[in-house]
Amino acid sequence: MKRRSILLFMVGLILIILLLQTLDIRQIEGKLSKMPEQDLLVYISGLFIIQLSVMILSALKWRVVLRNSRVSMRNIIPATFVGYLVNNITPVGLAGGEPIRAYILYKTDEISMPTSASSVIVDLFLEIFPIFLMILASIGIVLSSGVPLEVSVLLVVMTFILAVLFATVVSIAYHRPYSSSLIKIIGKIISVTPFFRRYSKRLGDEFEDITQRFDEAMKLQLMDNKIIIQGVFISVLVWILRVLRLYVSFLVLGIEVALPTVVVVETVVSAVSFLPLLPGALGIWEWTSVELFSIISPYSGINISREYAAMGTLMNRVFLYLIPCIIGVIAAFYLGLNISKITGDDNEGPEESV
Repeated sequence: MKRRSILLFMVGLILIILLLQTLDIRQIEGKLSKMPEQDLLVYISGLFIIQLSVMILSALKWRVVLRNSRVSMRNIIPATFVGYLVNNITPVGLAGGEPIRAYILYKTDEISMPTSASSVIVDLFLEIFPIFLMILASIGIVLSSGVPLEVSVLLVVMTFILAVLFATVVSIAYHRPYSSSLIKIIGKIISVTPFFRRYSKRLGDEFEDITQRFDEAMKLQLMDNKIIIQGVFISVLVWILRVLRLYVSFLVLGIEVALPTVVVVETVVSAVSFLPLLPGALGIWEWTSVELFSIISPYSGINISREYAAMGTLMNRVFLYLIPCIIGVIAAFYLGLNISKITGDDNEGPEESV
């Protein structure tokens, strides 16, 4: 597992290097030499605050989902930070850290694993609503600006996928057989991860009991109006901050970019990055962003070259990828969690001291 992650990480770096090879480096050097140094520190500080706010709001949303359980924000926040780290270092898409978050809270706050596991699923479910709104807004922007039809088709496909996910989660809450199927899938996923191997065996031994408790927890969380309303509201705030982070990333470099273009690019790239291909969508995120900016920006009245698109994208990735990794490592130390056991070739199960 560890070797595979390292290999895929290297593939992501190679993709970024290949992307840079397609750019006019002299144009980038010329732009960097003219960067507005006076406001640079302010913008950089603003980007850090935006990213930290996104992570803390994500933890708060998870706390809202668990409002009927006795859990502490003191543990939810670092567990969320570790989740961000795992998303960035494992090739399981941008939801790869969810099992880790569930396990950490199960150990630190001693709530049942079915409750903790269902909470991260509901947490992800609450993201569907704002993403759906972002896609609708993006479709409107694309159709009204004359952007090539291919982008609109991609957005429609994303809408269909979201509709399927929405129906799936609702079905899980209402139908016991779907809960059982999901538990089996989770069992297969965690059985190949050394960190969860011990719990995977227990899941098989106590399947019926775990399924029943998972089903009850899902219904309790998903049928709570306060969880849905407050969770969706926080999710919307997170998405606003994500769009703002990308917009400010270009401002740092003194590059003007149309806000509607930023909305479309952030929406499409975020959805694509959920695919379990490379750790943290490394390389995929950069290529997709650059190509989308170069395709869409001419229709917004502010044409962004591929060189400038790459600069803004990479600035955004510093705060989207590197900062969460650093904070996640610190959070792992705080929790006494050995990250190498999550992705390594260790044959032992999870540490009971976590």
